[in-house]
Amino acid sequence: MATYLIVIGKTATGYSAHCPDVLGCASVGRSIEKVVANMKKALELHFEGMVEDGDSIPKPGGVDAYRDVMTDLDPDKYLLAHVQIDTSRLATLVAHS
Repeated sequence: MATYLIVIGKTATGYSAHCPDVLGCASVGRSIEKVVANMKKALELHFEGMVEDGDSIPKPGGVDAYRDVMTDLDPDKYLLAHVQIDTSRLATLVAHS
């Protein structure tokens, strides 16, 4: 399991999220719980596509990623969460490709 930081922001219709360690992957949801669940699915799909394209999966930034994000984060507008992704399952996809 790998743990990825996600940044969640309030929108006019709910919430949006992105992962600083994975450029180009984002998600939305009407509640915090839904945006976190959607972000987990988005990351899994994003990683599957990367594996199919022969790209390596980005490593989570760990504590340093949290520190970097917190430096510029406005706590009145954003909050942090994390999702766990089973990267061993993705390694199985590589083996069967």
